[in-house]
Amino acid sequence: MKPIQYKDKTFTSYQQAADFIGITKTGFAKRYRKYEAGEYDLNDLFYDGNYHLTHLIYYKNQKFSSHAEAAKFIGITSVSFNRRYKKYLRSEISLKNLFKKPKYTIYPMPDWHGKIFNSKKEAASYVGISQNTFTQRLRRYYNGDYTLDDIFASDPLELQKKHSKTMAITYNGHTFETQREACQYLGISQSAFSARYHKYLSGELPIDELFRRQKH
Repeated sequence: MKPIQYKDKTFTSYQQAADFIGITKTGFAKRYRKYEAGEYDLNDLFYDGNYHLTHLIYYKNQKFSSHAEAAKFIGITSVSFNRRYKKYLRSEISLKNLFKKPKYTIYPMPDWHGKIFNSKKEAASYVGISQNTFTQRLRRYYNGDYTLDDIFASDPLELQKKHSKTMAITYNGHTFETQREACQYLGISQSAFSARYHKYLSGELPIDELFRRQKH
């Protein structure tokens, strides 16, 4: 490691710094990587306390024994809670601010066919779209508008076509410009037709089934 100065002391090795803090060499090496990546500041790097919940925390008659429990209660990620908790341990924020609800909604990252993503940036890069576009897809998924496969669709144009309320399709001499027209023709709800239409676009449903009338 490069020489680093803290509290008038100069450290030239992981072991030297680890001994000063009272942690293992491996533990300091992990911190140092985060420090180099900009995730930790100098105080974080040399903090001699424990960032994990070593005792129960009580807030509004509820007890929390892990970062995950507290983060879920607040509505933020465990990483975000960990940042707050470090500040709380250093007396930089109060217990109330530790459990302050966010002004935005956190959408948990779903698994996809066994693949786990640690961030929206990682998932967006995997799909080949911008992080902002992926976030919009994720929001629509939790609102019930998108399926899991929609989130990870690699063809934006096909996805747009799938969810478009407009269409131009001909069946038995009738041309339908919108899903609404098709619904009125079949006498079914738009949500029922939309479900069929999605399957039709993905090749799971033939056109005859798309326009199958309900038996009364």
